[in-house]
Amino acid sequence: MIVERAEEILHSLGVINVTYENNPVWIENIEKENKTVSIKNLKTNKLIEVPISDLNED
Repeated sequence: MIVERAEEILHSLGVINVTYENNPVWIENIEKENKTVSIKNLKTNKLIEVPISDLNED
């Protein structure tokens, strides 16, 4: 995924399915400078920071 699309998803009023390592996640915050995102794993509720490029949109 690219930074611009991650921002669109973060600010979207709808629900857009995003996965990280085949797990559903919610984008919490975007760090443009580092090209990373803070995400919440929807199965475990754990917060982690990962590269934006590792996210997939379903």
